[in-house]
Amino acid sequence: MDEQRWVFVVRSLDRPGALTSAASVFSNRGVSLEGILGSGIDSNSTEDARLIITFQATATKKETLRRVLERLSAVVSVDAYAYDASNLRAIATTRLHNDALPLLEQNLRDGVQFEIISTQGEESMVLLKGHTAAVEQILCHLRQKKALLDVVMTAIAL
Repeated sequence: MDEQRWVFVVRSLDRPGALTSAASVFSNRGVSLEGILGSGIDSNSTEDARLIITFQATATKKETLRRVLERLSAVVSVDAYAYDASNLRAIATTRLHNDALPLLEQNLRDGVQFEIISTQGEESMVLLKGHTAAVEQILCHLRQKKALLDVVMTAIAL
């Protein structure tokens, strides 16, 4: 079976050790995380936090990981998505050379938008948003052209 890219949206309690426990589920099963982002929905509550976890695994291993995560005491639920699912959107904050902005505009895909957040000297901070696979293709192209200086990316389910 071939590995695929997956995104888990884990609804959990916001308490010490929740992130470590979730990450251990993956490391104990030999799965490397591509990305992990934690956030609380309500800063005054410990009841509703989210972990967005991106990784590669076979469909069988993905299901095993999901089941083990669901058994953790801090986890409320786990939603699993194929990386290219139509109801996922990527959000990427990038740092680019200013001369890469025309390259970015030329390579925009359907459903991807960008916004220049700030410009300082020879570099710009740019926000990309859209379908995960389309945003990833743009980032890949920028990497190949050595125009991408830094990037932080995550996904959100609609």
